[in-house]
Amino acid sequence: MKRIRLPRHLRRRFLPLPLPFWLRAVSIALGWLLVVIGIVGLFLPVLQGGLSLALGFALLSISSQWVHLKLRGWMGRWPAIWKRMERFRRRLHGWLHRTAGAPPSAPPDPPTAG
Repeated sequence: MKRIRLPRHLRRRFLPLPLPFWLRAVSIALGWLLVVIGIVGLFLPVLQGGLSLALGFALLSISSQWVHLKLRGWMGRWPAIWKRMERFRRRLHGWLHRTAGAPPSAPPDPPTAG
């Protein structure tokens, strides 16, 4: 069965929910740490450089629109890899939002005498 593609202006856009500030700061710091480890890992045989770079850029692209657009431009040559990375990014963003970004539930109302 052939899948029918809608025109671009009729497709649903992926609009991620905003992450809390503290989670954004942690993901930026961890993303840059993984990028640095990945760059070092490219020259040292002990570390996995490519994997660390991919994870670091995925974390950074969740927090920064600029990094996401740059990464999308760089990965234009390899659309299959970009699709896998984008799928991973969306899953990671959803998981982060569900686990840490969910607002705490309100305590139950005390019973009133009436």
